[in-house]
Amino acid sequence: AGFRPYKGPIDVIKQTLKSEGLVKGLYRGNFSTLLREIPGNFCWYGTYEGVCKAMIPEGGTKSDLGPPAHLLGGALAGVMYWTAFYPADTVKSMIQTNPDHSGKGFAETFCSMYEKEGLKGLYRGWGITAARAAPAHAAIFAAYEYTMKLLGPTPDHDKNVSFTMHESVRD
Repeated sequence: AGFRPYKGPIDVIKQTLKSEGLVKGLYRGNFSTLLREIPGNFCWYGTYEGVCKAMIPEGGTKSDLGPPAHLLGGALAGVMYWTAFYPADTVKSMIQTNPDHSGKGFAETFCSMYEKEGLKGLYRGWGITAARAAPAHAAIFAAYEYTMKLLGPTPDHDKNVSFTMHESVRD
């Protein structure tokens, strides 16, 4: 499969569907994405909530925390998200972009990459990703907490329970 010029995003979809089909074309790497997202979000929220809980003053609530706690919790959450399951993202990217891995599954690609490059290959690019994640995720959580404070108290906000946030704001 050589280089194909595209006329725009709709043309990309049409040509991909025509040459590779729906599942192999548009959903390539989706399983790898799920292997990253599901446990990654657990680590993301868990780290944030854990850091915040650890910083609550004795006898206080989460609402007693200021921006530094939310910034620190968010920064650590972002780094933890990318650290814990970065290899799944590396494998996903390889499946989606490298023609040599097109049509191969997650396990086969993972093993191939590990045999050739070891753990170092699976974490290639992690440093810059973590460096980008820390300030971005710090800002996300601090902005969320500040917004919640502006909107006023909610029934569950001060009970040290996790909150629901639209997933797309994380990346």
